[in-house]
Formats: sequence, structure tokens, C-alpha cells
Amino acid sequence: MIHLTDIKKTYQTGDAVFTALDVPSFQCQQGELLAIIGESGSDKTTLLRILGLLDHCDSGSYRIKDQAAEMLTHKQQAQLRNQMIGFVLQHFGLIADYTVKENILLPTTYLPRHLRKEKAAQLDTLCAAMEIDDQLKKYPNRLSRGQQQRVAIARALINDPAILLADEPTGNLDSRNSQLVLDILRREHQKGKTVIIVTHEQAIADACDRQIVMKDGKLEERSVCVDPV
Repeated sequence: MIHLTDIKKTYQTGDAVFTALDVPSFQCQQGELLAIIGESGSDKTTLLRILGLLDHCDSGSYRIKDQAAEMLTHKQQAQLRNQMIGFVLQHFGLIADYTVKENILLPTTYLPRHLRKEKAAQLDTLCAAMEIDDQLKKYPNRLSRGQQQRVAIARALINDPAILLADEPTGNLDSRNSQLVLDILRREHQKGKTVIIVTHEQAIADACDRQIVMKDGKLEERSVCVDPV
């Protein structure tokens, strides 16, 4: 599903050049539940942004479902991102002036009209699974943090993406809501989605099929988890 080769990302400050990412090889198979774990400042989010076609590497190759991302135009990348990738962010990323329903349906904006109607018809079922079906007319500031994150997950899932990228999805939640969010992500994985979770929490990583440690922009494979929690 995802294959990176010789990926490098650098930033320049004055005369100094800082290497944020140096990834000789990275692969994620279709239907995999993968954790990328590392401390703050290890550039996990930089890698996730590249995987999600929100940022570009300076050199290297990124193939996503047999397509070379670097060969696509900005418009083609945006279409691919909208169709194939769902994002779950630590700080939710909800639009304050939109209702829950409007926030969730936002990714459908660029779909053909008949598909927009189809997704809208699926909204109640999706929200019931997230336990937010009674919150659709509310605005984000009227929701708890746990509810806001579930709205963000519903928004990420509304277009039924093949890949789900979650950036510290439990970072702002208490233990109960963290477990609920993790259960939702694992349920989506069991449906066949490829799920990549960026986290600094070992317990979250231990719930995944595979772990990769990120330190100073480099990746190191960990052994497969035997008993997920």
C-alpha cells in the first residue's frame, strides 16, 4: 500500500541545514495496523504529513498503491488524498462555525453530487457507531474532548478511505476516551483499512500489529506485538 525509498526532508536556518527525515526504506502493507512511536521532536508528524500528501520530501520516492506520488500534479495529489486518505488529528481540527454534521460532511464537498447524497445518507449510521448521533446539530465548543475526537474520526471516515492516518489521536483525552478511540481505530482496521498511528504512548503502540520507533528523523523496526492490549 505504501512504500518509501530514500526519503529525505531538510530545513535551512541561516547557513545551517537541518535534516528532519532520513528514511532509506519504509513499507506498510494493505490492511496493516502500524504504530510509529517516538518522543516529541522526533519528526513523527513530518513523516505522517508526507505519507498523507500534505508535505513533500526533498528527495526520494513515495509510492502509494502503485502510484508514484512525486509524479502527480498538485490537483492529482489532492484528489488522491481526498479519495484514499483519512486524517485524525490530536487537536481535532474541527471548524468552530460548522455544526457536527457540517464538519463530518466537509470531505464530501469535492465529490460528485450523487456521491455526496450517498455519503449524507450514511451519516446517521456512521455517527451511531461513534456514539455522536445525538450531537449532529451542535457546534464543536459544546462537545467534550472525547466527542470532538469522535467527530474528527467520523469526518476522516466519511469518504471510506483505504488509509487512516492518526496523529496522536489520544493525546488530549482521558483514559476512558483514549480506549474508546483506540477501539474505533482497531475496528476500522478489522474492516480492512490500513491504519497508521503516530504516538508517544507505548500502550497505544502495543495495541498495534507492528511498531516502528522514530528518533532524530530515522526509523527502527520493533518486533511484532504478540499480545495486543
